[in-house]
Amino acid sequence: MLGKEFGGAERSYIDLCSALTARGHEVLAICERRARVREYLERIEGLTVRSITVFGPWDYLAAWSLKSHIKAFKPAVVQAHLARAASLGGRAAQSLGIPSIAKTHNYVNLKYYRHINHLVPTTAKQKAYLLANGISPNDLSQIPNFSSIAVKPRAQVTRGDALRVVAIGRLVHKKGFDFLLKTLAAALERGLNLRLEIAGDGPELTALRKQAAELNLGSKLTFLGWQASVESCLARADVFVLPSRDEPFGIVCLEAMAMGVPIITTRTDGPMEILDSDTALLVDIEDISGLSQALGDVLSDQVQAEDRAAAAHAKFHAHYSEEIVVQQYLALYQRLVL
Repeated sequence: MLGKEFGGAERSYIDLCSALTARGHEVLAICERRARVREYLERIEGLTVRSITVFGPWDYLAAWSLKSHIKAFKPAVVQAHLARAASLGGRAAQSLGIPSIAKTHNYVNLKYYRHINHLVPTTAKQKAYLLANGISPNDLSQIPNFSSIAVKPRAQVTRGDALRVVAIGRLVHKKGFDFLLKTLAAALERGLNLRLEIAGDGPELTALRKQAAELNLGSKLTFLGWQASVESCLARADVFVLPSRDEPFGIVCLEAMAMGVPIITTRTDGPMEILDSDTALLVDIEDISGLSQALGDVLSDQVQAEDRAAAAHAKFHAHYSEEIVVQQYLALYQRLVL
């Protein structure tokens, strides 16, 4: 993983490295020297970590360093995450005669994946996109994301108390936090008793703070900043909201499912594959009235909200737990090296 940002793709990379290492496999994690993932990787006991500086897929010095680390480690398989790693790591693996796979995470530009042997889309829509762009079905394996979050008891809302709403993510336009603030203002105007906490950091923080002031949200809104523990944020939640305009998967939905937190999400690609009307409340993208109504529904009918959360919790354990998904990866690695 050679990007410097920190989002769902990076979290899935850390979780996979940790899960494989915990099962006794020898894992070399290569990351960008300045990336936030590095500090998390270095805390994983038994994981070998190497960091390199990368300025782009054209960076020949980075390519040489990457190949050197891979050659010294002598892996059975090289797995790349995101375009830069796929471009540099795929070429390195190919030159060393090592099978390679890449987790696509989204609708990728395939020019960066030319040297990868096998692609791993996380959703059916991503798989359909790859097939439509000429990738052979034999070179594809759909494997979802997983979460290794530790399930902990959370506080339950008492009727009449303010509904504690939690949203988590990078503060960028596609995550829809500006839409969420407008919805909070509309819901408060309707008389709903809500408090919103937003966990995350990003380039839109200043603009969101300004918007919050203009909407007079005051004590009804708290920006928590970057939070290392998603669990502690969700443990306080009576409902988790994903207000995204674009969400290719939505790992944080898995975490809410694992912890049994009621979920409201926009109808974006990832959540629509993971969830349905039995497991969450679904609203249209940027539908302020719809999201406000969904918040009101959770506030007025706690029993139904908890029933949906229980169904989501069961679905998580059946399809998206660490044990289920890691076994799929191990089977794929085995097929590639035989």
